[in-house]
Amino acid sequence: MSPKLETQRPLASDAELLQRLARRDSTALIEVERRHWSSLYAQVYGMVVESELAERVVREVFTQLWFAAERFPLRRSVWTWLTDMAKELARAELALAACRDHDESSIRRLHEASTAVHPGAVAAGTGRGADAESGSAQ
Repeated sequence: MSPKLETQRPLASDAELLQRLARRDSTALIEVERRHWSSLYAQVYGMVVESELAERVVREVFTQLWFAAERFPLRRSVWTWLTDMAKELARAELALAACRDHDESSIRRLHEASTAVHPGAVAAGTGRGADAESGSAQ
C-alpha cells in the first residue's frame, strides 16, 4: 500500500485574506502575519536597528491591519499597505526617541550648568534649603 499524499488546500490570496479579516476572521490575520512578518521585520529593523523596537512596530502594524481591514483601500496591495504603515510607525518611533534623547541631554546640561553656578542648588531642589544643610532649623 502506498502512502497517501495529503492534498493541500490552495493558498488564499492576500485580497481574500483581507476580505476574511474584514469579517473578523482571526485565522486570516494569522496567515497574513505568517506570510509577511519576517520581511516586514527585516525592513523595519533596517530602519530602527533595534530588535525590540522593530518587533513592537511590526506588532503594531498587524494590530492596525486588524482594525483597518474593513476600511482597507482596495486599490492597494496588502504588502504595500503593510510596508507603508511600518515605515510611518518606525519614523514616528525614531522621532520620539530623538525627542526623548534631546530632552534628557538638555535636562542634564541644565542640571550641570545649574550646579556649577549654584552648588547648593541640588540640596534646594530636594526640598532641603541651605539652612537644613548647615544644621539650622527652618
